[in-house]
Amino acid sequence: MISICRQLLLQLLRRYYAASAFAACLGLTSVPGFAQNDALVEPAILSPLAQHSLLMDVDQIGSRLIAVGERGHILISEDNATNWKQMQVPVRVTLTASYFVDEQHGWVVGHDGVVLHTSDGGIHWHKQLDGEQANQLMLKHAQLLLAENQTAMQAASPEQLDDLEGQLEGLTIAAEDAESFVTEGASRPFLDVWFRNDKEGFIVGAYGLFLHTTDSGDSWQPWTKHIDNPDILHLNSISPVGDSLYIAAEAGALFRSDDNGKSWISLDSPYDGTFFGVVGVGDVGTDDHAVVAYGLRGNVFISFNRGSTWEDIDTGIDASLFGATRLSDGSVALVGNGGFTLQINPKGQVYHLNQTLNKLPLSAVINHSDTGLLTVGLGGLQSIPLKHNPLKKNK
Repeated sequence: MISICRQLLLQLLRRYYAASAFAACLGLTSVPGFAQNDALVEPAILSPLAQHSLLMDVDQIGSRLIAVGERGHILISEDNATNWKQMQVPVRVTLTASYFVDEQHGWVVGHDGVVLHTSDGGIHWHKQLDGEQANQLMLKHAQLLLAENQTAMQAASPEQLDDLEGQLEGLTIAAEDAESFVTEGASRPFLDVWFRNDKEGFIVGAYGLFLHTTDSGDSWQPWTKHIDNPDILHLNSISPVGDSLYIAAEAGALFRSDDNGKSWISLDSPYDGTFFGVVGVGDVGTDDHAVVAYGLRGNVFISFNRGSTWEDIDTGIDASLFGATRLSDGSVALVGNGGFTLQINPKGQVYHLNQTLNKLPLSAVINHSDTGLLTVGLGGLQSIPLKHNPLKKNK
């Protein structure tokens, strides 16, 4: 099983590649267990074409650029994206997201439940977790919650018993699902990662995967009881905006935490489709900021009250949007299918729309320089001109 966002990406890209070939390179279709196990223990193959292959995420850490993607590819540039060097990586699964807390400490997550860590700025990587281990963690957690419920029922008052019985069915189903995932093996991808500092962080993924660490990833604890996700929806991204954290998920689900991820509230959603991310717009260091949520078929919404209510942004396109970054002037840039790039100002207005000549899907973007964006996607790395916000310029 795979996440809805990766399924969608596969469907959208079929026009460019034969479906079977592209599915194979992404690792999206069901494959024999031995093939998955090989990808978890065999190192990535060094390739001179890596920078032109499917890349899923890109980060800038000081003067260093780091991109991650299919087949365990991790690339580093030390000269402003002119040249790229592929790093030695202990796995060859598709890597979906990366996050660095400083110039030394970073994490990368990906298919088959992989978590990689570096403490030297991305030069060396080691595996901290894989899907087999994650499944066991989730199973033990589900069984523990079920046992706690059954124990509490034995000493409960009639009033308490009603509530506990209501929880019992959901906990039983969760435990059964966890057993099924153990049987399937390392099938669930992690889709995003965020760390508050070099010790504490979170990873989210398909079918409700949600883990927390306080020791730099040396050990992980399931965090599912801290979020209301009984349908084990895919959790597609986790991102900070101001003093809050946001999780974007499928089926229109959005969550916010105001206590560094300890607890999460469900937000009223403006639509029922999948969200791929949330990004801050405006001055995120003050109350004078908004949040933008983006997803399928060009759906983008803005909230000026931290997700309590939302307003639709007319993007003028029906292409799904997969990645975003905040620009230095407070605007945001979004990228997605068809090679589209949108720039939106803090008032929620689209002031620039661009489409690449090759029209290949873009999965992530960073504000690379004062004049350009750096994107990654199906065609690898691409630089795109940046248009400055006219409202900001005229002030």
